[in-house]
Amino acid sequence: MSLIKNDYPILEYDTESKAIIMPGHSTDFHFPERAVMLFMDTEVDHYALENDCEIIGQFNTVTKAFNVYKTIHNGVELAVCQAPLGGAAATQSMEQLVAGGVKKIIAAGCCGALFTDNEGDFYIPVSALRQEGTSYHYLPPSREVTLNDKAINAIADVLINRGFRYKKCKTWTTDGFYRETKEMVEYRKAEGYSVVEMECASLAACAEFRNITFGQLLFTADSLANIEAHDIRNWGNRHFALAMDLAMYAAVEV
Repeated sequence: MSLIKNDYPILEYDTESKAIIMPGHSTDFHFPERAVMLFMDTEVDHYALENDCEIIGQFNTVTKAFNVYKTIHNGVELAVCQAPLGGAAATQSMEQLVAGGVKKIIAAGCCGALFTDNEGDFYIPVSALRQEGTSYHYLPPSREVTLNDKAINAIADVLINRGFRYKKCKTWTTDGFYRETKEMVEYRKAEGYSVVEMECASLAACAEFRNITFGQLLFTADSLANIEAHDIRNWGNRHFALAMDLAMYAAVEV
């Protein structure tokens, strides 16, 4: 029997790799080996338009159709797509990329700072706290999921070569955006988590389950460093295009 039962449904786990509905069941996608998943909208569309990118796939959801573009970056073919907000939705996109042949993925997006920093500071997560639901469908219950060393090093090398400072970190992945309470934030800070976001643990778990290489580049947007006054700053908007460029270079290097 592959199903491990538990009194708490979120902790129930099935080791079976095949599901009734599998990614790519309606369309045969053929993607490059490397891809970037970008938690941004305008920048992806602008890049595709400016670089005359070919649409090589489309993920249709009830709310939006997400195009997958092909580009040549530094001489290497890449699939480029916008990633939807939240671990569950983003993981569906990852599954479709993997079903189409992708084996190496770098994601890039913003996060909330838990400690005092500058907006747009770069972080590379080495592990992610699993305070969301999606990762538990891919890996047995554990507190954290560890990210891939090869992807971590590729992102770090790109940042170093481009002259950007960064920190490796533990990230807090949550699917309860409006449940980041004062006590919970202080607890996470005391545990050593530097940033908070909504997808990393889910994507890392899916990547481990599907045996692909995955890493994520994060940059800080808003700040929860002062729990008495949430600072939205500029939501990181000035740093999206740069993060996209860096993620593409990392995808080439990994």
